[in-house]
Parts: sequence; C-alpha cells; structure tokens
Amino acid sequence: MRIVFRVEGDPNIGLGHVMRCLALAQSLISSGHTAVFLMSKSSQSFCQNRFDWVGDILPLITNEAQDEASWVQLQCIELKADWLVLDGYQFTQGYRQALVTHHYRLAIFDDINNSGNLYADVVINGVSNGGALNYEATAPHAQLAVGKGYQVLRQEFLQLSDRSWSRRRGLTLMFGGSDPHNLTLSVLEALAKYHVAIPITVITGAAYRNLNELSKFIASCDLPVTHYHDCHTMADVLANSCLALSAAGGSQFELLACATPAILLVVADNQKRASEEAKKQGWCQVLNHQEQTSEQLVKHCLALWGDADALFSMHQHALKQAVIDGAEAIGELMSKITSSTESNL
Repeated sequence: MRIVFRVEGDPNIGLGHVMRCLALAQSLISSGHTAVFLMSKSSQSFCQNRFDWVGDILPLITNEAQDEASWVQLQCIELKADWLVLDGYQFTQGYRQALVTHHYRLAIFDDINNSGNLYADVVINGVSNGGALNYEATAPHAQLAVGKGYQVLRQEFLQLSDRSWSRRRGLTLMFGGSDPHNLTLSVLEALAKYHVAIPITVITGAAYRNLNELSKFIASCDLPVTHYHDCHTMADVLANSCLALSAAGGSQFELLACATPAILLVVADNQKRASEEAKKQGWCQVLNHQEQTSEQLVKHCLALWGDADALFSMHQHALKQAVIDGAEAIGELMSKITSSTESNL
C-alpha cells in the first residue's frame, strides 16, 4: 500500500499529531508499505531533524485559485495513494467531505468526535473507552480502529527490553512538544525553592519556544538537572525514571509502555477521557492544569516521591498492562480493506 499523511506540528498545536502519524508510518514501512507526508515548511523542520523519521515529505503548496483540500486530493491521486490519513483539529467537516473520492480511502485519527461527519473509511482512536463516542453517527460506514488495541507507539517503545525498577533514578519533567504554558520553567522554579537533591531530567520538545530562558535558569540554579531538547531516545530516558511529571496526551501511552509511574497533567479537554482511564489502571495520578499552580504541582510531586512503596506499586500496575502494537493492527485493517476493494473491481 501507499499511504499519504496530512498532518502538522508546530509551537501552536504541538507535535502529538505528528508523533502518532510517525508511529503508524514506522509500522507500515516495516511491513513493506510506503508513506508520504504532506506538511507545511514550518512543520518539516521539526521532522527532518529526527533520526527515526521515515517516509518522504512533500511541502504543502496552495494558492488562491486552489483550496488546500483540492490540492491534497490531487497529490493523493498523482501519487496513486491507497489511503489518506488525516490527523489534526484544523481539518473540518467541510474539508473532510471535499476529500471524498473513489481514488483512495480516508482514515481519520480522532480523539473526542466533536467535529461533525467524519466521512471516513477508518476511524482511529486508541483510548480504551473510545467506543462510547458514538462513531456510528458520525462515521456510519467506517471500520472502527477504536480501543486500546489500536494505541500507536513508535518503534523505540516496542523494542524496549528492560523495564526493571532497579535501574531507575530520578524525576522526569516533560510537558509536550511545544509546552505552550511554559510549565517546564515554572515547575523548575518551584522545585528550586525546595532545594531538592533529586536527580531531575528535563525533556523539551522541538517546538518549545523558551529554550534560551530555560537554559539560563538551569545554568544558574542549584538543582541537579539534565536537559534533553528534542530527545530522540525517549524510551530509554523514561525507562530510567522513577517518576514522571508529564502533560497528558500521547506521552501517557509512552510512559505506560515504559512502566513509569506518572503524574499526568491535563492541559486540554481532549486529554481528559484517556487520562481518567489511565488513572483507573493504577499506574498514574491525574491533575488538571487549570486547577493547580506550579507550586501545588511540585508539592504533590514531592509527596509522591517520598512514598517509595506507592511508586513501586504504580510501577507494578503498569507492568500488568500489555504493551500493544496498535499501529500493526491498524495497518492490517487498512490492508484488509484495500485487498477487499481490489478484489471487487
């Protein structure tokens, strides 16, 4: 199969959409398929610097005489695509409808099913309770790749061999690819007030805008901090962490795969459902960003850090959850639909 992805990632929208498309592309390419990404130049710079990037990238080119959806459809036809995969909240009902054609199939990554008719042949949502979102109404003819069996992880998390507790040291802070609220700096400043001696690993994403300010603070404070910007070895870092204070979203599936206890901070409405389900599994706690100051977050984090039994119990609960290659399952479903279509021609 030839699969085209239409997705963006930048400081405004973060990198989560790009990362889960990358995870699916890695799986598809490892199975012998091909992947092409259509994205703006601003998004390309974040992607091309990754050593684990796969798939060709074509720059988004539109003009006043041709709307974006028409251009995307034309590219898919010229590339002889079997599938177009959309991931992003900017793709409206009208945009999706304009992409409908017999030339290829349409797959949609979705989180909360609140944007009208999806016009999809496949709907992808890896949240375990995603089946309650009434996709039968917005995608009545679609195959549903919905539930925890369809959680997508990049290959580095699927290939992780050592998740043991004995190897772990320190606290990890990570607040997404762009960290739009600059929680990284404010949480570090709050930690500095306590003069903690805990080894701290700070991870900032490629779209993080406050790198210079953060670097100056780390250099001037007395905290034992190791900082990774645009980290390409996330699985190894997380598997060496006793606790992570993290933005919710796609990162929570990575934390679970590494069996890393976490405090998940909900910073967007679309993260609530998945986070609450993760909390029920016993390996994480969930807080709402709007209800917590950075100092309150740090107090909560330090209280949990001081409870070694609770941390180990959370780790054990995480180990009981299977690490699922949802991308492979999605690829198999897409291949099945493609083969069925070809046999009916």
